[in-house]
Amino acid sequence: MPPARLCFGWILLAALLSSPLIEASQCFSNFSPTKYPFCVQASPNVSLHWIVQDGSITWALDVDGAWDWVGVGLSEGGMLGADLAIATHDSQAGQWAAKDYWTQGFNAPQLDNQQDVTLVSVERQSYGAGSKGNTLVAMRRPLESCDQDGMDRAVLYDTRQIVVFAYGSGELGYHGTTNRGQYELVLMPNTSAATGSASSASVELQTLDLHMPNITVPPNETSYMCVNLALPSSSKFHVYRSEPLIRNAPLVHHFVAYACPGNQPPASQLGLPYDCTGENMQCEEFWMGWAPGVGAVDAPAEAALAFGPGSRGGDGNDLLYVALQIHYNNPEGLQGEVDSSGFRLLYSSVLKPYDMGVLTLGSYDIAVPPGAASWTTPTNICPGACTAQMMAGRTASSSKNGSSTAVPASMTLVESFYHMHKLGRRAVTRHVRNGVELPPLGSRQYFDFNYQAPVSLPPGSRQLLPGDVLLTSCTYSGEGRANTIKLGLGSEQEMCFNFLTYYPYNASVTNCIASSKYDVATCTTGEKLFGMQTKSDVEIGMQAGELVPLPSNVSYRPYNPTCVRSAAASAADSSNDDNATPDHHRRNVGGAVAAILLVTLLGAVAIVVVWRVMRKKKQEEEAQHLFEKYNPNSFTLPVVASTSATTTTAKASSDAAAVGGNSSSSQGQGQGQADGEGRGLVRISRPAGYTELSRTSEAV
Repeated sequence: MPPARLCFGWILLAALLSSPLIEASQCFSNFSPTKYPFCVQASPNVSLHWIVQDGSITWALDVDGAWDWVGVGLSEGGMLGADLAIATHDSQAGQWAAKDYWTQGFNAPQLDNQQDVTLVSVERQSYGAGSKGNTLVAMRRPLESCDQDGMDRAVLYDTRQIVVFAYGSGELGYHGTTNRGQYELVLMPNTSAATGSASSASVELQTLDLHMPNITVPPNETSYMCVNLALPSSSKFHVYRSEPLIRNAPLVHHFVAYACPGNQPPASQLGLPYDCTGENMQCEEFWMGWAPGVGAVDAPAEAALAFGPGSRGGDGNDLLYVALQIHYNNPEGLQGEVDSSGFRLLYSSVLKPYDMGVLTLGSYDIAVPPGAASWTTPTNICPGACTAQMMAGRTASSSKNGSSTAVPASMTLVESFYHMHKLGRRAVTRHVRNGVELPPLGSRQYFDFNYQAPVSLPPGSRQLLPGDVLLTSCTYSGEGRANTIKLGLGSEQEMCFNFLTYYPYNASVTNCIASSKYDVATCTTGEKLFGMQTKSDVEIGMQAGELVPLPSNVSYRPYNPTCVRSAAASAADSSNDDNATPDHHRRNVGGAVAAILLVTLLGAVAIVVVWRVMRKKKQEEEAQHLFEKYNPNSFTLPVVASTSATTTTAKASSDAAAVGGNSSSSQGQGQGQADGEGRGLVRISRPAGYTELSRTSEAV
């Protein structure tokens, strides 16, 4: 009996240790929402917190497991042009350090010449034997650092950006295929966005899944599969949100929904998949797309993509059908793999003020020389005559001194989706107004065929006025190729497109691409453009305004902004030892368990003493009395407050200083500087030898 009493404390301890502990990474479980008001579950193992304050952003990552390094930053997707803040642990010195890193592509990050990262706090939690614990890291950097080497990315106001993260053990090195991820976020949201328009929170939304029926993925390394699908047609609808449905992530490379022309279904049977790897595309107007890293996309407050009767202005050209095209990448030739990926649309008949659409910019004049380290297309001009035509007859109201006057309408640009193939390296659309270059319409400076994603445009790049000129160019590398690479649908051929999303939509103009063969730029729909096969067709198109004359040259003063650093360089050290204390909120479960263990052991010792005393008692009544007095079943353990325990932590000394003030709004100064450093004018003349305008497709 007495040994059973002795086991009481151990049984209680086992019960405490076996009770569930919250150790999985969750938003605000280890970082306080009062200090880090924003958080997303970036992956099942990583919750990303942040705050924008005093011209800086502070990242705070909660990662499942005990790790030796944790990194976070901004990129064009994956490691492409990645600007990284990485905290590493030196086990010999017992110190953590945070530094600024940069990489152009998929290789090991290098230290930035200009260091702009400050370590705020680090902690590796442990919950006892068999528990993996959590690693908590917080680092700070300026919103705009004005890095002279161009190795930093600005945190932009009201703009979606790709955030990447990774973590690992030992020295900083390759993270593998699981300890990494990316998430598309608006880090500085516009809290004063228009509230008068219908939002998803105030509208009852319907759900429509546009997906591939269960198909067996071809064993080919590269394949394109399409399926034609019908859209609801009971009325006109707006898409409030689109979400990707990824059913076979290892094989799905990207997918696009193309709008089908006319009110009649396309040639292939609806719902029946077909191979569209070659030129077998039946619908060719870009409508929406997905690529790795793109999550749910919400429509702007004032506009949305439309479908159904009246979605294209009537005249028998409404959007009633789409072709879903999925690019499968199966390098291992896996067989028997099934997929049904696609889009989930949340839509409503409650319409926003404007329809949103896509304007295709780019170039057909591609001839990448074999072996060329870098080759750029002639600048392709979407002339002011076409942008004016897109807004012809439209006016807006401008209030001044209490009176309202009509002014030329403008269009609001939302995002650029640049598309090239395997040789593509860079792409940009420059924006010229009245001979002065404005900020570009986004750009891809580190393009990779495997990481294609839309570029959200900052507020300063969003307005298009009548007469504005848009100049698009793409840069390629011909290294490793024995022949000249020209325009084509195949992955071994090339393309140069920018699918520019904007509103209000003009259904009569979906393409604006120049061809000096006829000294004109297209200013019409893809369907009409591809129908122009003869000189007579071109003359008719000129008379109808579907083709507009190219200017002999375009001169403009280059965009050359002055960069202003958003926050002063921190005077704090970027390293700390393992014994510092973090000031972020946490649940110190490990300390509490240690305290409970100590109290339980003391209780067990007390029980042994009582048992020995009981043996020495000769009288049964006195022994019984003593047993009742010291009965272990009535022994109470003291309550241990979890807030009194501590664990080994590290924290930057600078974080002890009070932080306050309003968020700073960076507009992305320093992006997209043109060649010439602002000296003189850039002059673009029509190059000779443009290839003939020919039928093609914007198929991805």
